[in-house]
Amino acid sequence: MHTSQREQWHQEQIVSVLYNNVMGAIAAGVANIIIVSLILSAIFPSVGLLAWCLFGLSLNAIRVYVHRLYVEDISRFRIHTWLQVHRVLTTFSGCLFGALSVFFFNSDEPLYQMLVILIPGGMGAAAVGVYSIDRLTFRLFLFLAVVPLGVRCLFEGTPVHSIIAAMLGILILIMMKSAEQTRKIMIDNINMSQSLRYRATHDGLVDLLNRDEFKKEFHSLISTTAQSSSSSDQTVTSMIFIDLDNFKTLNDTHGHQAGDSALIKIGEIIRGAIRKSDVAARFGGDEFMILIQSNSVAQANNVAEKIQIRINEFQASMSEIDTSFGASMGIGYSENAQPTFEDLLSVADKACYQAKRSGKNKVYQVQLSL
Repeated sequence: MHTSQREQWHQEQIVSVLYNNVMGAIAAGVANIIIVSLILSAIFPSVGLLAWCLFGLSLNAIRVYVHRLYVEDISRFRIHTWLQVHRVLTTFSGCLFGALSVFFFNSDEPLYQMLVILIPGGMGAAAVGVYSIDRLTFRLFLFLAVVPLGVRCLFEGTPVHSIIAAMLGILILIMMKSAEQTRKIMIDNINMSQSLRYRATHDGLVDLLNRDEFKKEFHSLISTTAQSSSSSDQTVTSMIFIDLDNFKTLNDTHGHQAGDSALIKIGEIIRGAIRKSDVAARFGGDEFMILIQSNSVAQANNVAEKIQIRINEFQASMSEIDTSFGASMGIGYSENAQPTFEDLLSVADKACYQAKRSGKNKVYQVQLSL
């Protein structure tokens, strides 16, 4: 998996954790908003408290709606956009609980003060498990929810409130450390999952997809194309079958280490010749496959010729190896929007066989009959 792909998948997992946890955070937030509003209504004017309550409920309604959009169609936005939206809404949520300390901290009612102290402090502690996977999200919520409470306690000026402010400062440090430890565990789990996923879908030697994953990618690409293309669009699906010439002789004459080095180089050549939208795999042994969708078979033919030129250049650079080394390539292509994997593979295999019969180290193409 390329670095950009790893980073993309890594960020997708972080966003997934955040959105999977958000409904629990919303439920706890709504419960606290309602409880606090009912209790504080006994000592605070209803207009200000009602405005705070309605803002909190509206904010959480928006969070529920965004979560629903995410679950229904994650591809609606880029993954970075989902992350930024989550951060913004979490920031407003932190401001909501921070506002308790600013506007609803009654100096004459110790019991009500305790409630106002416990709610932001408790929500900050709960954020360790909910938001710690993303350091910025967690710190935005924690500081905005809890720091105003510490400032308000200092503003009260009594020894007791000063002690509470100091304890809140210690609590913030503890929560930040705990969040970092939790984040490390989560990231390690993501990395482990990524490693297992990579091993299950890729050939470990050449860093290309394996046969099973290539077939899955084929079906996914064909399905997406069938759903998105209009009747006026012409989509040509091409499969390039690459069979290395004289690879067995190379292995037998110069050993498996030389063979493995050649396969690794072929993988590099293929990755350098294809587009991001193309799919490449090692089919097994000395066979490789590439799946290309474009508006004509010319794109696949250009890729095949580019790969062949670079393989020939690589072979020419192997001065210490006297084995003739190259690649025969067959291109099976279809102008049908939904060719089957087996049919396209069959014509690509036939084209590759014809390339070998015609003298090897050539490119041959065959169209799949409708």
